[in-house]
Formats: sequence, structure tokens, C-alpha cells
Amino acid sequence: MTQQAVAEQTMEEAQEQALLARIHAGELIEDMDELTPRYRAILERTLEIAAQSEVTVLTWAYTAFRVAPDIGAKVAICGTIQDEVGHAHQQGMLFERFGFDMQKVAFEADPRKYWSLPIMEFPVRNYAEFVVSQAFLDRAGRFTTWDIELNCSFAPYRRTLKKVNFEEAYHFRHGAMWTEFYFNQNDETKKLVEDAVRWIFPWGYHWYGRPDDLKGYPDQLNYKVRAWTNDTMRRKWLRSATDFADRVGLKVPAEKDKETGEYRITDMPYPMTFDAANHDWEWEETSWDRAIGNFKSGGPMRPSCYERLQREEWGDQLW
Repeated sequence: MTQQAVAEQTMEEAQEQALLARIHAGELIEDMDELTPRYRAILERTLEIAAQSEVTVLTWAYTAFRVAPDIGAKVAICGTIQDEVGHAHQQGMLFERFGFDMQKVAFEADPRKYWSLPIMEFPVRNYAEFVVSQAFLDRAGRFTTWDIELNCSFAPYRRTLKKVNFEEAYHFRHGAMWTEFYFNQNDETKKLVEDAVRWIFPWGYHWYGRPDDLKGYPDQLNYKVRAWTNDTMRRKWLRSATDFADRVGLKVPAEKDKETGEYRITDMPYPMTFDAANHDWEWEETSWDRAIGNFKSGGPMRPSCYERLQREEWGDQLW
């Protein structure tokens, strides 16, 4: 390495340390010109995943139209799709400030490598499953975005997520209301809700990925792009989801310890992975390497749902 290169590297590291000192002192970074290379890369990666994953809700929620029981349910599904595309647009606009083209990220990305959780690649089987997903998974998603709104050191990202989080809270409350309604309506709808909870609840617990001791991307926390670790968000979700289930009377594989007040899973292997062919979980513990590998392979609608998205082809099932 040349003397000039060493000097440049030393200066860059000094700039990183100076920015870190400001962040750890509680200062919010406002100006794009103040972003150092490492800080910028962390924000770019976070925004790319967030904006692209919001788009995938469209391809999943679309499948609920064919099982919607009435026009009101279809309007609710349409409202969810509109909101989630708006979330992608909000974060996509911020992502474009970093010099990226959101059109390419959404419509020209390799559909086999689209960033999504595999649950978004399983078709919705009935409307009870849709509202149960809202009740548990929109609840999970909001903890990830709420962390950024409350704690992110990059001020524009905080502001971007205010509207997103307001709407996510509406989604999981809408789902909670209708989950309780169908659970108490009759024996048939109660069974649909119970089956949906068995399928959906493990997705919420696995939503946050690897536990902290296996977590990558430590710079997200170091630069305070996030403040909550994977395990912190998982604990927050488990408390909220279990309290909701207990209030309604839903059976979930989790409970509150009466002595410690802590929440823990019961009768559910962790980690485990899904069986795409049978639209179910394997219900036995597996390795994290295998679980993550299967998650990356995706569900049965990958890549066809993203290919259809990129062709802007929806057919006649919307109404």
C-alpha cells in the first residue's frame, strides 16, 4: 500500500470515528453530505431490503381476493395492498436519494433473488388466514419499523416511517378485530382461525432471523441505524402476540411465566423450517444453516409471483 493510500485510509477511519462519536452522543444526522462510506453502506442495505420486501406484500395479498367472502373483505385487502405499495414508495424515495433507481430494484431485479420472507410466497387459503396474518405478522413487521422510527440516527429515515407505522398499527388492529370475530362466529370459522394461527404464529417468532449470538451486520447497531437487536424485537413481539392470543382465547405455543413475568415458547421447536410442498412446518428442530437456506429458497410462488409483478400482470381476480 502506498503512503498516499495509507494516509487516505487513515483519514477515512478518522471521519468514521468522528461520525460515530456524534451518533453515540445522541446527535441525529440530517445531511446526506455527512454520511461516511460505512454509514452510507449500512443505510443503503437496510433501505434496499425494506423497500423491496414491502413490495412483496402486494404479490401475497393479491391471492386473498379469490377467497374474500364479500365486498367489504375485498376493500380491506385492496386497502392493505395500497398501503404496502405506499410503504415501498416512501422508503423507495429515500433509497433514491442514495443514487439508486427504485424502478430497477422492484421491476428489474432477479425474481429468483427477490428479498422476501417465504410466507409472502404462499397463497392465502382463506380470509381467516389473511386476517390472522395481519394480527400476528403486521404486528411483527411494525416492531422492525418502529425501532427505526424511534431510534435511527439518520433523521430522514425516522420521518419516512411515521406514516408507515401508523398504517401498520391499523393493519394489525384490523386483523385482530376480525380474528376475534371469526374465532367466535361459529365452529367452522373458529377452526379456520385455529388452523391459521398454527401456521402463522411460527412465522412471527422466526420473523427476526438468527438469534443475537449468530447475528450479522453488527454495524446496524453500532451506527444506531437500529437500537433493538433481533432477540429484543422477538421478545417484544412474543409478549404482544401472546397477550393478544390470551385475551381472545387462542391457543398458541407460548406462555407467560407467572413467577418471572417473562414470555417463552412452548411445544414449538426453534429454529424449525417449513415444508413448502405441504404448506406446513416440519415441527422438528433444525440447524440455523438449514433454516436460513430454506428461507432463501422461498415458498411455492417464487419466482412466478415476482415475474408477474414485473410484467404488471394481474388478470381478472382483483374484483
